[in-house]
Amino acid sequence: MEDQTLAQLLTLLSFRHLVEAVVVIAFAALLVRGVRFALDTLAERYPRARLQLTQGFPAIRLLIWVATIVFIAMVIVRPPDSVMFALLGSLSLAVGLAAQDGIRNLIAGVVMIFNPPFRTGDMIQFGGHYGEVVRLDLSATWLRTFDDNTVMIPNAEFLKGAVANSNSGALDEMVVIPIDLPWPCPVAEARTIAADAARASPYCYLKKPVNVVVSQRQELGQLVVRLTIKAYVVDVRLERVMASDITERTLEALAERQPTFSPAVQAAPGTAE
Repeated sequence: MEDQTLAQLLTLLSFRHLVEAVVVIAFAALLVRGVRFALDTLAERYPRARLQLTQGFPAIRLLIWVATIVFIAMVIVRPPDSVMFALLGSLSLAVGLAAQDGIRNLIAGVVMIFNPPFRTGDMIQFGGHYGEVVRLDLSATWLRTFDDNTVMIPNAEFLKGAVANSNSGALDEMVVIPIDLPWPCPVAEARTIAADAARASPYCYLKKPVNVVVSQRQELGQLVVRLTIKAYVVDVRLERVMASDITERTLEALAERQPTFSPAVQAAPGTAE
């Protein structure tokens, strides 16, 4: 029985079948590249729809490769039931023993496609890394940080811990900018100046509100007033640019109004919530 199954398998793996399978795989790879190129081109042409266009690519790619595998198995190879069962049994054993981590990542990738905690273009915080999701694969997710580093995270890790998503599919997101001033100082006037500086920034999304929250804290034994500016950026990729612009505008305006507005401590801007 085993010799018969092996003979059938060798017959199925003929040169003609291999060539046809390679041609189909090459066509599928070109199709995936073509879809990615078309989506990227449309995203550059229509930037307001960039997230919607790029978020559909992982599901399209999955459908293309699943259809390719089914086509090769059912149309080109067409194995008999005995060979199919033998291959499935051997494949299941090999995969179960040698690729447990890979299977967990693949399963997590499929789960994330149909129940996504984030999408391409989202700004997420996970495992000490904060950046834009630039690529979603079945086994891993790629982030691009503001230092222009690319971080690869296995998909199974996302099912183990909490993921902070700053924009959840939207093109805009909230940016939090803290500025510390020495006490005493005219708090109401400083709050107004900070809000005006945020609204004057060309990167600020004015369709959503700008808020300035006032609090107190100790810094090096000195009481300081913290102005926390909360504004929305027009594009998530401009988060740090807007934070720097608003910080500069606020500090310059405060310095022009009164010497007592000189900041005691300037916190690092651009932390997204």
